Amino acid sequence: MAKENIAFLVNLRKNTAVGSDREGRYYPEAESKEALTTKGFAKHVSEHGGLVTYEFMQLVLAAIVKCLKEMMSQGQPVKLDGLGTFRPTVTSVKNGAASIEEALTMGVNNMVAGVNFVFIPENAQGEEITSKKFKEQCSLQFAYLVETIKKTINGKEKSYTLRTPLSAYGIVDAEADAEGGDSSTGSETAGGGNTQSGGGSSTSSETAGGDPQNPGGGDDGLDQD
Repeated sequence: MAKENIAFLVNLRKNTAVGSDREGRYYPEAESKEALTTKGFAKHVSEHGGLVTYEFMQLVLAAIVKCLKEMMSQGQPVKLDGLGTFRPTVTSVKNGAASIEEALTMGVNNMVAGVNFVFIPENAQGEEITSKKFKEQCSLQFAYLVETIKKTINGKEKSYTLRTPLSAYGIVDAEADAEGGDSSTGSETAGGGNTQSGGGSSTSSETAGGDPQNPGGGDDGLDQD
């Protein structure tokens, strides 16, 4: 059943790895979005129930970031109940050391190439937000067919991303169809694409870049990588 929250947009991309036993098959990937800034997230939280002000939430988030970095720098994992655990890990130098004596001679700062933040989602009973469980909280919706194409301009080869609304293929998401969706309506409201299956390249070019949540929007669909 469709959820009442904002859709989680999912694209399709074709596996073009030559020689792979999965070459030519299509796989889903999350639509890329610009990250919400601290200010944007503070505004979002402050608008939930009006329990805290925007200014107060900014101060709280800034303090959380500062203290998380402090704990990580001390090798101290931090668990936020209901969300998960932030854990520091180290990356070794490429060749490691041949013996304990060599490692001690090199010194810890030369043995450790970097320190990383690792986030492990909550997996406690009743709070599980990992993989398949968290999927239940998302309202998934197909968005674009994403293809990487190359063009030579002024003697230089450049890569571009071509995004074609999946509505251009005139096939309604099976889940939406099961809920009584209309295939023609679905195509028109999801980006204004051609409702005939397998639309040609000219159709893809015209509809590419259309926003499934903003019919008729977009440009020629080419985003330079």
